[in-house]
Formats: sequence, C-alpha cells, structure tokens
Amino acid sequence: MDARSALRSALEKSDLYFDWGYDTRFEYFFKRHDSIGVLIQWKDQDSAQEGLDKVTGLDIIVPGIYLRRGERRAVKTRLFWALTVPRALIRQFLVAVSTLAEVIELAAPVAKVERVYANRSKEVSGGKVLAAVLDDGCSFANARFQQANGTRVVWLWNQDDEARGAPLAPPNGPSNAANFGYGGQFSKADLDFIHPTSFNTQDEAYREAGLIGLRRAASHGTHVMDLLAGSESWEIVFVQFPRNCVDDPTGLWLKRFAFEGLLYIVECAGKATKTIVANISWGPQTGPHDGSSPLEKAIDTLVLEQKVHHAGRTLIVSLPAGNSFGSDSHARIDYSHGGEVDWIVPPDGEIPAFIEFRWPPGVSVSDARLRVAPPSGPAIDASPVRQYGPNNTWWVKLKAVGSGVRGLVVVHPTGGPGNSGHWGPHGRWRIEIDPTPSGVDGAVHVYVARADHNMGARRKAKASQLTDAALESGRYVAPAHRYDEVIDSAVRRSGTINGIGTGTSTYVAAGYVAKPLESAPYSSSGPTRGTVEKPDYACMTDRSAARPGVRATGVRSGTTTVLVGTSTAAPQLGRKLAHNLNPPATKPIPYRKERVGKGCLDCDPALNPPT
Repeated sequence: MDARSALRSALEKSDLYFDWGYDTRFEYFFKRHDSIGVLIQWKDQDSAQEGLDKVTGLDIIVPGIYLRRGERRAVKTRLFWALTVPRALIRQFLVAVSTLAEVIELAAPVAKVERVYANRSKEVSGGKVLAAVLDDGCSFANARFQQANGTRVVWLWNQDDEARGAPLAPPNGPSNAANFGYGGQFSKADLDFIHPTSFNTQDEAYREAGLIGLRRAASHGTHVMDLLAGSESWEIVFVQFPRNCVDDPTGLWLKRFAFEGLLYIVECAGKATKTIVANISWGPQTGPHDGSSPLEKAIDTLVLEQKVHHAGRTLIVSLPAGNSFGSDSHARIDYSHGGEVDWIVPPDGEIPAFIEFRWPPGVSVSDARLRVAPPSGPAIDASPVRQYGPNNTWWVKLKAVGSGVRGLVVVHPTGGPGNSGHWGPHGRWRIEIDPTPSGVDGAVHVYVARADHNMGARRKAKASQLTDAALESGRYVAPAHRYDEVIDSAVRRSGTINGIGTGTSTYVAAGYVAKPLESAPYSSSGPTRGTVEKPDYACMTDRSAARPGVRATGVRSGTTTVLVGTSTAAPQLGRKLAHNLNPPATKPIPYRKERVGKGCLDCDPALNPPT
C-alpha cells in the first residue's frame, strides 16, 4: 500500500474530531503544545506489538504502562493506548498504523517530564478497599482524610504538565508499570513530609504540593472525596486532572486523562486489595451513548482484567448521570419522516462549539441527509467530504461509523482574544434532516457538547442549545408540568445520560430530592442508544427545593460547603457499592426507570436529610 492509500485508510478509522483537527491543522487545539494526543484501539495483540515497533524511533511518547517491565512488548490484555505525537509527524504516524488500528481518536497531548528525583517511598495499598478519586483538588491534609500515622492518601498523581512531585518513571511510583512519563506524583511519605502534624499549616502544605485549586475555600475533588471515603477508613488514591482540561467545559479532551488515571489507580492496589472504587465526577453530553466509545470499552476491559488476573478483584467505576436534563442539548428526529431543529450558538465563545448527529444502525452514508444553515450565508448539505463555511469559520462532515453514520458540525470561536478576525457565526442555525425511504426504522439523535464551566475553571465557552417552535410555545406551563417532555418538539429531555456512562461495567448515579421525593430537576435521563439501561440508581443530591445540594467538607479541616449536581450522587453510589454491589433501593419514586434506574438509595444520616 502506498503512502497516500495508507493515509486514506487511517483517516477512515479516525473519529470526526480527529478529522476536524487534521483538516484545520489543529489550529484550535492545545496551541501551547507542539504535539497531538491520540487514543488508539489496536485490532489485536499482534497489531499492538507491530504498531509499537513502527512508532519506535518516531519521537512519539509511548507511556511505559503499555509495555511490560520496560520491554518492547505489548501488554496482552490491553488494546487501548494513549500516545502523544509531534504535529510534524502526524501524517507519518497515520501511515504507519493504517493497517493496525481499529479506531483513532483525538485526545489531549502531554509533555514528557525530565525530572530525576525519586519518591520517599514505594508502596501500595494494604487495605481490602481502595478508594480513588479522579477530579480537581485533593485536600490531603484535611482531618477528614487523616489517621494516626498521617494522611490516608497513599498516592497523588497530578497530571498537569507543570506539576510538582517526582516523575512517573521506574523505580518511582506504586509499580514499575506505572510509567506514564508526565505529571508529578507524591507518595504518602511525601505528603506526610510536606504536612507533618507538629508544624506547617494546611495552606502551606497545599502550596508546597503545587495544588493551586486548594487556594479556595471549597474544591470539587475534596467534596467528592469526602462523600466517597470521608466517613470510612479506606486508603485513597487521587488523580488530579490537568488545568488545561479542567478549563475545557466540553469534556471532550479529558478522556485520555481519565483512562490513564484508572490505569494508575489499579497499579496502586496491593495484594490485599479486594475492591477498588474509583469515582469520575465528569462526563460529556456528546458521544455514541451505546457503550461503543473507546473509553467505555477500555473501562469494560480494565474491569474484566482486574477480575481475571487479580483473584477476582472488583473494580467499581462510578459516574454521574449528568446535569443536562433541562439544558435543551439533545434532540430526536424520526429518520424516515425527517424533521428540523434550531441550534442557538451565542457570541463571545472562546472555544469551538460542537454538535453531533448519529443515525440509526443500518443507514448508509448515502442515505444520511443533513442540511446545515448558518445564521447568514448559504446552507451546506453535509457529505463524507469535509466542507467549510466562509473563511473557514465552521466545518461539517458525515462519516460511516460501524453499522451507522455519524455527523459533526464545528463552529469555530465566536469571540475572545487572539482570533485572526474571522469569528464563527453566532445566532440561530437551522438543522434539517430530510426523510429517506430506506426501510430503516429509528431516530437520528442530536447532541450538543456541554459548555458549563467546571468548578474553579476559567469560563471560556458559552452554552449553545437546541430549540424549535413547539418547544418555545410550550415553555409557559404550570409548575407541575415544568419538566415534562414538550409534545411535538424534537428536543428531548430523555436520552441526556452521561456520554461515557453507557458501558456495561460502569455504574451511573442519578440525583433525587429528598423532600418531596422526586427526581432532581437537572438530573440527566436515560435511555441509552444501546441495550444497557442507565442510570443504575439515584442518590440524594438535594434535601429539598429550598435546601438544594449536599453538604461535605471544605478544603480546610472543620469547614463544610454545599455543592449541587449529580457529581455528588456518584461518590455516594460508589461507597454503597463498595459495601454491597446490590444495594436495596428502598425509596420508590413516581418517575420512570430511565430517571432513577433501580430506584432511590437511602441517604446517609451524615448528609442531614429533612425529616
């Protein structure tokens, strides 16, 4: 196969976000890096080994976790890798892996760390249960996470490029395999040295560790860690997400760090560890929603790997359902009849706005009819050949994916500093799905990428949303019907479940209001596009309409704070599952299963629900 054919073959296996990045020369993607992150799923173990041989010598960062004891040999049970490829070598890389890759996705790049000093200890968890949090803000010196011999945090990995701490390279870390080559880590001994009980304030300890998010009175990660393990004696592993991804509201580029964070966590488990409960209070609104994304399949594989190769060890991965029930971010258009919906893109968004389209299985790309009309200028009929709006201000493409078709529209930044002057069009976009009598039943699902900023992050985006005439005429209803689906509207509240929460092995927590007993108005809903029903359970996220949120510890000992959202439900569910994989759902609720799964779990007395 010549180079041109090989490149074409590789791009056929890439996701649409990678296609967009490649077509736009990654202009809007991690500009301070000279590399591109890639998530790759190999066809099989032989392909992984051959792929490793081909990328060796191309100055591509291959973390040691994907090798075995430093040898050039692929780990037999792992087919999902995250790589960092120099921008100048992207084409050469694609040609090299064209016949070996199953899926190629765009991900975040990392910078290799050259530090050489070591951690003060090399240890793994000694308890039966290991609690793990992947989030932002680890208050390791807080009394809630301390015991007689110091902090319960046995390992802390900060994934940021400029993180302090020892590098993740042998012989550092919990194992020789935990060799990622970026970020910085602290062992329990390191953290206890930073914060001895006799002197050094908590603020000084956090400053010494370089955890800038702990300057605030509250942090999302601390709150979640308290709900997961604050009332237990479990040891804790914390993976601190990097700043550039915490600042990204779409959640699209965090998947690499979530996946490698899970790989790090399982390396921290010891021989005595029987259960690992890992909480990821994050998720995108986009994605296939059928369990087929590489990250979801990688998590499923990792859960099975722990069970098979570690004497039946249980890995529990808990996720929030999401907070997009009322965000007008999902639409459902009947494929055979067609339909239309408007997409409202606001001005002054500093990052691109994304909208995805997914046709039902069995539809060919020639039968997928999508017309996109910007607020001004000509409409574009989407096709498998990428197309640009005027001055490259927006991009659209269709692509055959598996047994169906996927579409993506990207509107480039609509405002903010540093732009060349060609802003993406803001205003009301018209999206039209023409009917096609192909004999295939089902719906075209439309997903808008989230733009709600994460706690403590710099707001760089403006939330876009979907609307149509039926939705706008149905906004003014009695309070009792405020959260009902609007009849005849394509915009749906159902199907808004977390985009990485539809795999077979993850556990997804919805939220409910304790008094009166009802689903939280923001809690995202199933069903998925696949066969797996989600969410699994609902946990209390609001005490009442007048007392929203869940209280847990603040950054400093003795303080508390209240946070709202299903990210407070996920750690509650994870802790209950660590005690019992089939907790009794004792609270009925007058809502469908797609809102609360198996039902509502009793809230903990420590959360002080109303009586």
